[in-house]
Amino acid sequence: MKVISSYIHALEGRLRIKIPEVKNSPSKAREVERHLLLTPGVHEVSANPVTGNVLILYNPRLCRQEEVIGALRELGYLEESPAPGGPAGPPREGDLVGRVFSSVASAVVEVALSRLVAALI
Repeated sequence: MKVISSYIHALEGRLRIKIPEVKNSPSKAREVERHLLLTPGVHEVSANPVTGNVLILYNPRLCRQEEVIGALRELGYLEESPAPGGPAGPPREGDLVGRVFSSVASAVVEVALSRLVAALI
């Protein structure tokens, strides 16, 4: 079953996604961990079968969030979003892609502001 995650939290080098199939399933949690660790740049994965949360730590110089999400799609845990303007129309607010974009944009702005403040000091 393909599911769009109801929760995603993204920072540069860190991604937390709730995957309902992982909850109450230690075998699925281990499967997710093993599969994501095969992604170049991913150095730590912790899938919690009690909560269904999956925490992925990665090197943003070697791996992008889209690659991590793509690896989860390969396992069938995240649904592919329709292309903007396609039959389903543009992504709606609340869609996974929209939430990822917002999280990434916030993280980029936060990093840029941190670097600006550090440069000014």
